[in-house]
Amino acid sequence: MQLIKPRTLLVFLPLLALAGCDYGGARKEFDRQIKVCSVAEGNGLLEPAVQACGAALAIAEEQTYEPELVSDLLYRLGRLERQRGRLQEAEPLVRRSLELEEQSGDQSAAAMRLVELSLIVAGQGRWLDGAKLLERAAPLAVNLSGDDRTSAANAFTGFSVRLSGMGHPELAEQMKARAQELAGS
Repeated sequence: MQLIKPRTLLVFLPLLALAGCDYGGARKEFDRQIKVCSVAEGNGLLEPAVQACGAALAIAEEQTYEPELVSDLLYRLGRLERQRGRLQEAEPLVRRSLELEEQSGDQSAAAMRLVELSLIVAGQGRWLDGAKLLERAAPLAVNLSGDDRTSAANAFTGFSVRLSGMGHPELAEQMKARAQELAGS
């Protein structure tokens, strides 16, 4: 193991101090952007919400914030893009978030990413691909609760209806059974 020479350390100390200041400033700006995103989203202003969440995501990635935080931002931004009808922009965001959640082992978060991704894919007319994503979510979704569980159940119900109309009765019945399981019926 090689030790750092005192002269080298004197050169790096000011840089470390500056980096600390930059981090503090970046964190303040990150927090500000998150607040703007939340207020805009709460008021149904999707464009400013996307801009603010996108700025927060850029800061989080630049400052290498924890993967959970980056994943949450990717997921949130993907949901906002879906709500705006920008499905092709939403898909890679939610896929990246799903990858991070699968790496972390957070099954509830992964389940919600799969549900969201299924809706995005279905919105692009790829219902069978969406159904595969929901099938992947099914064993994870049993751990969901509250609004997340209701959202997952609604997705399964919607897929059941659509797949039945598309001539896939067996798959539609599977989706219906999963919806009922999640709804507690």
